[in-house]
Amino acid sequence: MGDPVVLLREGPVTFHEFRGSPAEMGRAHGSLDPDFVRTRLEEWLTWPHDFNHPYFRKNMAFMRSEFPDFIERMEAYGAAAGIENFDQTYYLHIVNTGREEESCSAFGILLREDGPALLRTYDPSDAAGTSYFLKDRFAAAFPDCRPHGYVGLGGHHFCVVHTSVNDAGLLTGWASGAPKFHWPDNPEHVNLFQITGLVPQHCKDCDDVRRFLTEYRISGLKGLTGTAVDARGNILGFELESENIAFREPEDDMVLEVNHWQHPDLQRPARDRLPEFWTSPYYYNSQNRVHYLEYHRETFVQMRTFDDLIDFSFDVHAPGRILQMPGANIANWMTSHAIFLTSRDRKMRVHPYPLKKDSYTEVEYAG
Repeated sequence: MGDPVVLLREGPVTFHEFRGSPAEMGRAHGSLDPDFVRTRLEEWLTWPHDFNHPYFRKNMAFMRSEFPDFIERMEAYGAAAGIENFDQTYYLHIVNTGREEESCSAFGILLREDGPALLRTYDPSDAAGTSYFLKDRFAAAFPDCRPHGYVGLGGHHFCVVHTSVNDAGLLTGWASGAPKFHWPDNPEHVNLFQITGLVPQHCKDCDDVRRFLTEYRISGLKGLTGTAVDARGNILGFELESENIAFREPEDDMVLEVNHWQHPDLQRPARDRLPEFWTSPYYYNSQNRVHYLEYHRETFVQMRTFDDLIDFSFDVHAPGRILQMPGANIANWMTSHAIFLTSRDRKMRVHPYPLKKDSYTEVEYAG
């Protein structure tokens, strides 16, 4: 059987493809850079942690029951990376839920000619964060996952992707969601760090995404937002606080998810319980991107092609633009990776920092 994944353009972002059984995929992944993985783990093991905490034990058992193939892949990954035991491997997949100050975006749009597309950015808060992301992240393909294979942006120290296009043409991108205002453990909800890799594997369209997130919600140390765009042109925004979730429908065939709750069902209680968040630089930086979309809404409404989206994103230097650069936005947030995805030909284009329109790696899920 032919390979469904095609490297269209070799560029500054490394590309790895993982084939075979869950265990074979995990071993190949964990073998890429075991020293990097163990160094990261050793750092995190200096942080307060408790492998006997009820959440840790119950969430692990829940995931083993609900998603045994994912756990099998994770176990093989940890063994190949030389991690001492599975507790430590699992810790890698729940502790790094992102620093609150990460300022990512996920923008779904239905282009007039080229159809469904998504722009996802990774936006650490300083140069150190950008340097780490550049070392850790790579383009990854998992064509043998079932029921859906996918390509996305992965990393050395975890088994998931946070941006993806799958074999059904479903595009997904995620971002930190804030502020978290309700603190039960909810061990029988999928940890937010893991759900980003399970959605492209288990969902074919926006209806599936809605059902999946309604069933599994999230658990973890913060909230999550995201946008899904499917091959039929449906777009869905989602804001996940924990068991509190909300879905946002497209306006003018667009949804932009940033880092604060926009849906009133989450924003109202968050404003009541954490009023200080809504006067913070983090909030204003997030809201700036919402203003950017509103200011340029008519331009986006008229946008026709995938190249038009890329050109505008790079060329229009306006306050609040989705691609963030130091000196052009609030504080020091900067985009370490800008990922453009299109559903029509299931293509992913990754531009790393320093952002240049002609510097990218491009992968296609040819099917």
